[in-house]
Amino acid sequence: MQIIRNEIQIPTGFSQRLEEEFKTSKQSVYNALKDHTQSELAKKIRLRAKEMMIEQITGLII
Repeated sequence: MQIIRNEIQIPTGFSQRLEEEFKTSKQSVYNALKDHTQSELAKKIRLRAKEMMIEQITGLII
C-alpha cells in the first residue's frame, strides 16, 4: 500500500520564518511540510505555511 503525502512547497525564506515563529528546529519544519508527522505542532506549521502562501498571492494581485 502506498502512502500519499500532502507535501507543501514554500518559497525560500518561509521555512526560517516558520522556525522563528514556532520556536522550533529546521528539521521539525521540514518534517511538517513534507507531511512526515501528524503532531499538533506539525498541523499548526502546515496551516501557517498555507496562510503565508495566501498572503503572498493576495499581496501580488493587489
